[in-house]
Amino acid sequence: MSLSQETKVTLTQEAKVGLFFILSIVLFGLMLELGNAWKIFDHGIPYKVFLASTIGLKQGDAVKLAGVEVGTITRIVVLESQVEVDFEVKPGTHIKPDTVANLRTTSMLGGEFLGLSFGTAGTQDLPPGSTVKSIETFGMDTILDNVGGLTKDAKRLIANLDRNQNEVLHKISAMLDENRAAVNSSLNSLASITSKIDKGDGALGKLVNDKQLGQDIRDLAGNLKTVSARLEKGEGTVGKLLTDDRLYTDALATVKEMREGMGTINRIAARIDKGEGTAGKLVNDPALYNELKEAVVNLKEITRKINSGEGTIGKLVNDDKLYLNALSTLKKTEKAMEGLQDTGPISVLGSVIGTLF
Repeated sequence: MSLSQETKVTLTQEAKVGLFFILSIVLFGLMLELGNAWKIFDHGIPYKVFLASTIGLKQGDAVKLAGVEVGTITRIVVLESQVEVDFEVKPGTHIKPDTVANLRTTSMLGGEFLGLSFGTAGTQDLPPGSTVKSIETFGMDTILDNVGGLTKDAKRLIANLDRNQNEVLHKISAMLDENRAAVNSSLNSLASITSKIDKGDGALGKLVNDKQLGQDIRDLAGNLKTVSARLEKGEGTVGKLLTDDRLYTDALATVKEMREGMGTINRIAARIDKGEGTAGKLVNDPALYNELKEAVVNLKEITRKINSGEGTIGKLVNDDKLYLNALSTLKKTEKAMEGLQDTGPISVLGSVIGTLF
């Protein structure tokens, strides 16, 4: 074998060694990458969650618990009305029954991850393979869509405002053109009125320009202030009414006495209603009414008889003879008494008998 052939063989072996070294490095990198992706060396705890949308989320994205990365997304499957997201977390990560998962944005530039919340401490962890509760959040795309919708609505609103403004201004201009004379007349009248007020003409002008009236109002305010101060001090009758508690106490006592009196009246009325006592019998006993009615009838009959001259009392009332006889008897008695002074007892007796008979 020649020298050139030996050199050529040596170079080929060096190339093979270098190529093997390069391939070993590539294979080692691939093994690290695949091992990280396939979790060959790290067996996580599997869970799943159902979301309405997973825009921006992909397999291999991070799963974070309160901002700390604890796992990765292993599979995303589209179902009929939602998306199933399978993920794994590191051993020792506590997923509670009330833990909530939602889609989060890494930054304003994009990037999504699955965020988890702490559950209730002290409760048992969810078994592996369980479904974690979820809540829907608004991502950047949803916010941008809403902002775009708001922008469109704002443009329409501005266009409507511009159109309405033009219509309103046009109507105002037309009204001013139609009523220009009336507006000018009103402005002239208003100017005349303000001029008269400024000159002190009329009642309103005097109210505005009369210095004496202003002084009187100030004096009145001072007097009112003095009166209010006296009232506050309790001076005078009104002041005592406002500050003295005895009036309230006396009024309260009077009301209490009136209440007690009303109670007494109510008790008396109740007794009368029950027919107790004389008043109760007068109100409730019909026998007394019947007797009174009968007495009135009898009294009416008696007065009728007296008026007709029947009976002794009737004759006393209606017959003049009794009156004349009584008058004659009194005259005779008077004459007899005049003769008593000059005669003895026997003569007096005889004279009386003779006078009477």
